[in-house]
Amino acid sequence: MLTVEKKNLILSMLEKKPVVTVPELSEVLGTSEVTVRKILNEMDDEGLLRRTRGGAVNITTIREFEEKEKEKKNTKEKRAIAKKAYEYINNSDTVFIDAGSTTLELVREIKNGNKRDIVVITNALNIAFELLDADDIELVFIGGSVRHKIMSCVGGFAENTINSLCMDKAFIGCNSITVETGITTPNLYEAQVKQCVLRAARETILISDSSKFGHTSMARISPIKNITRLITDNRIPQQLRNQIESTGVDLVVVDPGEDS
Repeated sequence: MLTVEKKNLILSMLEKKPVVTVPELSEVLGTSEVTVRKILNEMDDEGLLRRTRGGAVNITTIREFEEKEKEKKNTKEKRAIAKKAYEYINNSDTVFIDAGSTTLELVREIKNGNKRDIVVITNALNIAFELLDADDIELVFIGGSVRHKIMSCVGGFAENTINSLCMDKAFIGCNSITVETGITTPNLYEAQVKQCVLRAARETILISDSSKFGHTSMARISPIKNITRLITDNRIPQQLRNQIESTGVDLVVVDPGEDS
């Protein structure tokens, strides 16, 4: 078995459980524990996992825990961004809304707003649950393999379903944004689903608070220039605003202090 194949097998095992041990990998890979440790050290250097004493941890699990902690912050900014995003929804629109704390705030705006005949498509369990009692909103739920910590559905089933749909607008979130790297997320499967959504929607709107800027995650979703609009809060530096606007994206900056 080639080294790259061993690395892929280790990543596959870490998708099924968050922690693997050196003895366990030695048995599965049919190689010595010394070789396993060398491979794990290489993968740690490559940012594919987090090396621990006696094994390794799924780096996505670590990053998602960190992101869940971040979700408790910037609440005022997220609500202001969601209110502005709601203004871009028209009566009779079909919109996709993916998993995330800012997108959840947007769904609450839709649920409590006065716009009619809205169709919401989502692959996020928390978004779907929020709309279960909203009889005036048509809900289309995209199934697939469930990512429990994020409460989203990913994988081939989700991608194929999204590829068969047309949407007026897609509202997506992300973990990290830079002008150079674009929009990124820690999980490859999540990135692939978002890529399908971007292709299926007539307009794509990224809603993200300013804390997500200046960071890069492992899986690339899209260059910034490929989205229609980016809505964020006013803590984004002016130089970065200029860089984003130079890509041709419609940058909308909100003031959380004006959120009532």
